[in-house]
Amino acid sequence: MKRLVSVSLCGGLLVICAAGLAAQAAVEHAPDFRAVERIAPLYFPPTPNAPFLAIAHTLWVRTLPDGSTVTTENARVVARDVEGRVFQERRTFTPVPNPENKQSIAYATEYYDPVARTIDRCVPAAKLCYVFPFSMPAQSELPAGLQPDGTTYLTRENLGPDTFAGLDVQRSRETFTYYRASIGNTNTILRSVDYWYSLALGVNVQVKRHDPRDGDQTLWLSDLTLTAADPKYFTIPADYRIVDHRHPVPANRTR
Repeated sequence: MKRLVSVSLCGGLLVICAAGLAAQAAVEHAPDFRAVERIAPLYFPPTPNAPFLAIAHTLWVRTLPDGSTVTTENARVVARDVEGRVFQERRTFTPVPNPENKQSIAYATEYYDPVARTIDRCVPAAKLCYVFPFSMPAQSELPAGLQPDGTTYLTRENLGPDTFAGLDVQRSRETFTYYRASIGNTNTILRSVDYWYSLALGVNVQVKRHDPRDGDQTLWLSDLTLTAADPKYFTIPADYRIVDHRHPVPANRTR
């Protein structure tokens, strides 16, 4: 009798499981993709006569609503030669701590060449490079004080001279105040950014950002050398395929 009861219960469970799987299989929806989260990296202008080779680090700590944190990091090679050519890797983030020893992947490499007037963006996994006309991002410093939109206030502080990675640097801080309802916020938001700026290199060798929307971001250079890097860093590998976007083909016109 016990065996019959057991068989009967198993049969009932199988029916329930099958019904549950059928219900799950019947649910349909279009794909839903999570928005990609990115961090603005350190900026390296194509300045001549200021060569360097370094490792650019990023540490990103985000605080969740329950008070817990998510911490990720990456480290990538960056270099600039005496003529101002810039090379840099783009790498994926890995968790901190990293018990499974997940490896960061160099998903892209970039070559900025102010001499040839080109920007090459390459995909190492595909051995493919896209060539674009050389351009520089527009650089305009916001004035301190109340901004033109009337809802944001910028404060600048000079924190004085310091040293970082063996370089003389100038420290400063910018604090952005986003008043209530300026960006849909129910309370005032403060965003602060600390800079360690090297006049000799013309780059920020360390930046610390604090923003309740994005968490705490620390970006810095290590293993910094000021001698000319190996020319290999500024040369696209010979076996990469090149797709030139400098001369777009005009669209066909109808008469």
